Amino acid sequence: MRPFGLVMTGGLVLVCAVGCTDGWPQARLDVYLSPQQIQETRVSPVGEIREGPITAGLWVLNDTGAPDSAPKLSEASFAALTEHVQSQLIHSVPIEVVRITRAPNPATLRSNFAMPLQWGKEHQVDYLIMAILSSTEIEVPERFPWRGSSPGAIGRGLLSGYRAENLALAELALVNVLTGHVLVRVNGYAWASLDRLDMPLESNVYPVVRRNLEDPPVYPEKEEDAHDVMRAVAGHDAVNQAVMRLKAAWPEVLRTVAAPSDN
Repeated sequence: MRPFGLVMTGGLVLVCAVGCTDGWPQARLDVYLSPQQIQETRVSPVGEIREGPITAGLWVLNDTGAPDSAPKLSEASFAALTEHVQSQLIHSVPIEVVRITRAPNPATLRSNFAMPLQWGKEHQVDYLIMAILSSTEIEVPERFPWRGSSPGAIGRGLLSGYRAENLALAELALVNVLTGHVLVRVNGYAWASLDRLDMPLESNVYPVVRRNLEDPPVYPEKEEDAHDVMRAVAGHDAVNQAVMRLKAAWPEVLRTVAAPSDN
């Protein structure tokens, strides 16, 4: 079997997933912002961001507070996704991430945005990037070909099992630490599915995690890790899409803050 870490690099999200979500999973960023911050999100005050690289602190949260939320990521997957967020930001937008923290208990931060702002001031960063990862999933009984998707596989019979599907959401917000203003916010959706057998067997095709037809499947090394791998794969691709949207929005952010204020 191929190790998870070797096949998780690269890959594009299935963009059409966004059109099928209809708010599923629920956006979680507003849970952490004050009503004033939510109202001001689309009004970036003049001079709050400059051209060229900026230094920022990064807060990454794995939110599981929605009623239909999937279980949280394992510590190893959460750490890997945190590193992935940092890497994608550094390579896609003019941001130098100089401080990183992973919030172990996001519930303590809900409606208490003063805490990350204070953290930013203590670490002397001008900007803060909030990255909130969440997901929801379903699982239903299914029957799978004995040899997976290989030619003639169905002819060898079917095995009972389950198919799970996880839809992940990555939300990014760039915040001015001094003023608390949200300068830009973007999100990204992605999905991954897991096929696993009802009775685990010695197999080199199950369990298997898939994201879309263009990317190779991921084979978890351990049955007990299969759901976590699925959630991490979906989260990985959701981060890719969110950062891609942040990169596309960056020129507009600079134009907005450089324009004369209406106030």
